[in-house]
Amino acid sequence: MMTNELASEIATKTEAKDPLAFFNTVYELYEKAEAASGSIDRFYCLGGFKIRLRFAGSALISYMTPALGHLATEPVSDPALTVCLWDSASTNTVMPPPPWQINHHHPKRGEIIGFTNERIHTSFQWGAFALSILDSDRNLGIYWVETTEQLPYWEAGSPLRTIFNVWMSKRGLQLVHAGAVGMPSGGVLLVGKGGSGKSTTALTCLNSELFYASDDYSLITSDPTPTVFSIYSTGKKNADDVQRLPFLAKAISNSDRLDSEKALYFINDHFPEKILPSFPLQAILIPRITGGSNTTLKATSSAAGLAALVPSTILQLPGAGKEACELMTKTVSQLPCYYLELGTDLKQIPEVILSLLSKQ
Repeated sequence: MMTNELASEIATKTEAKDPLAFFNTVYELYEKAEAASGSIDRFYCLGGFKIRLRFAGSALISYMTPALGHLATEPVSDPALTVCLWDSASTNTVMPPPPWQINHHHPKRGEIIGFTNERIHTSFQWGAFALSILDSDRNLGIYWVETTEQLPYWEAGSPLRTIFNVWMSKRGLQLVHAGAVGMPSGGVLLVGKGGSGKSTTALTCLNSELFYASDDYSLITSDPTPTVFSIYSTGKKNADDVQRLPFLAKAISNSDRLDSEKALYFINDHFPEKILPSFPLQAILIPRITGGSNTTLKATSSAAGLAALVPSTILQLPGAGKEACELMTKTVSQLPCYYLELGTDLKQIPEVILSLLSKQ
């Protein structure tokens, strides 16, 4: 989590910089890239908002759009948010060296010290080597990478997290590190740190009556009632554990790289009928691996639900702060929380969740 000292340092240095001037400089470069390579638009509906992704050339399209395919929609003339995406390699448009020092960023989340204020959010995502900038006043985002060859597999599984998180948070929606499964009438939010069993739970439910929203990231709102929105129709599973879900074998997108990557599933390509864009939330479940054979539920407190949801969300998402904590707290406080004690007999997992939902 960002420390108070670092937040204060960012605020102080922001006053001495000009984030808007930097945004405009990058936007001018995007326009040059678009002029050189042409523009290609894709439209999506996220959390009820129409979003346009505007690509300079085609190089990034196959990386950034499959995870959002289930939310594709018809073109609109007045999208709520436009994100411009470009890479230097394919457009032959060079990004100059950054106007900050290498240590002027949040060590984990990537916010750039001095280039983030109420209007402009700037962050650099280490791992993907991607720059994300959002001008909230113009509802305009920019995503840049040097080359697609630097993009890790997980970026294709959950693209544009930073821009979506910052923009959505101003509209009462919070991107959270959580999965979700359920029925049109209601479902559960699966919370907890990596390795707790969220993915096993969510992906196992694809082989049941339950529907799928996500296994890793979801959008939630607390008003007027707790609701979850699907954002990425993907799933990830440790490569040494994929044999437990044989019905998903055909959906592994990177089966030739499982020696170094998690298995990445694009659910919409193989199970489009199993995805729901949204449903009301009826409970918070905290998966825990027990080693036993049976799966059971154990009631717990809202504090336990918050402890499982908030830290892992705040640590992963640039821009998540006080408002994010308040929205997550309000959502969790309205729902019963349970530990989902996971057994090795996977078919029991959806049965237990369906039984819970039938009683709510």
